[in-house]
Amino acid sequence: MSSFKVLIIGGGLSGALLANGLLNNNIDFTIFERDHAHSKREGYQIRLGAGANAGFRVCLTDAQIQTITNKLGKSTVTASTAPALYTSQFRELIDFSAVPSDVVLAGHIEYGKAFIRYSGVERGGEEKVRVEFEDGSCEYGDVVVGADGANSRVNKQSGLNNITRIESHWSFVSKGNLPYERMMQLPAKLRQSPMVVSTKHTSMYYALYLPEDFSKASMPSAEIEKRYNEAEALFYWGVNIPVRDLPYKDILEIKDKRKVVLNHIRNWALEYHTMFSIGADDADAADLLVLKFHASSKPAADWRARLTDPGQGHARVWLMGDAIHAMQPNRGQGGNQALQDCADMLPRLLTVAKKGASTSDISAACAAYEADMIPRAFEWVKKSGGTSIPNIDFDGWVGVVVGIVAVVLVPLMQLYARVFAPVREEESSEM
Repeated sequence: MSSFKVLIIGGGLSGALLANGLLNNNIDFTIFERDHAHSKREGYQIRLGAGANAGFRVCLTDAQIQTITNKLGKSTVTASTAPALYTSQFRELIDFSAVPSDVVLAGHIEYGKAFIRYSGVERGGEEKVRVEFEDGSCEYGDVVVGADGANSRVNKQSGLNNITRIESHWSFVSKGNLPYERMMQLPAKLRQSPMVVSTKHTSMYYALYLPEDFSKASMPSAEIEKRYNEAEALFYWGVNIPVRDLPYKDILEIKDKRKVVLNHIRNWALEYHTMFSIGADDADAADLLVLKFHASSKPAADWRARLTDPGQGHARVWLMGDAIHAMQPNRGQGGNQALQDCADMLPRLLTVAKKGASTSDISAACAAYEADMIPRAFEWVKKSGGTSIPNIDFDGWVGVVVGIVAVVLVPLMQLYARVFAPVREEESSEM
């Protein structure tokens, strides 16, 4: 192992992936995870895209990537990830799917380690970072990586403090199993693409996860709805409801969360009532989760230099994932951008590890990492709604305009794709 050591605060997706990259390059590290080893906390869904694949390629070996991809479910070829926009009365405005478009850490992770603070110190004649934990222990390293999520304590102590909690809405989210009989109760449109509804006060996202069952590949095309893997299929949805429209002051006051959702959309089309009621009677059905989203504001490129407190903006303390660019989940990019951070960060850490880890070298490497990460990730923060829940009323004049545009624009784009697709393919084959 190199004498250079990285301390990773947080053992989530990005922290674990970065750790694998360090392990594969013989760089010493330790992950400090707040939760205990047998914690049952779990997320909802992540769609791996280009960002995640970039992180995998940089941090993992080919064999590790293959192991991961073998365990991942793949959506059926008939399903699009682009949503269709609907009004609350179940009228389709535009279908974007019709528009052409294109870990092994044993011995390196310590659980039950809640971060308190860090400080720059001199140790053995070298500059180090000292990290303290709630259990009274401490650790020393050359670089600290804050991967501790949207409630990041590392972010706050660094002086960036750019993450806010969206207080205007409560988000009710659910997921459940999707056997064939249940899927057929849902609108057929969901088998083609997710659905998004936005009214003056409420927004909704509903999607199905239909991993293909390759043992059924020989079934005739007329039976394509039956070709997915029922054991792994899921439905998942989220509804954002303004706090002012709810008769509660605290989330803990809500006894029947599904009833709250159904009452709130009582004037919506019956199809939505069916969609939100699916799975409610399952013996193992989990209660709806109610939460408030976090989002972040874009920092200046030189945010560290602008801080006046000498204890903040430490060049040896780096941030990644939700700990710097928390975003709303409606574009499905939070996890992908966090994993792509690993692709930008790991080469810089390897470079300074080989040079001897001087503070000036680490500062330059950190600046180079943030110069790549901040514009990329915060473009997705913006596309995901920024720091407020989007308030677009598809039931009003916006819906009328979108519907008119869809009637005119989508056929033109489809025609363009049919005419020019062969040319693009020929050009790409020559590059």
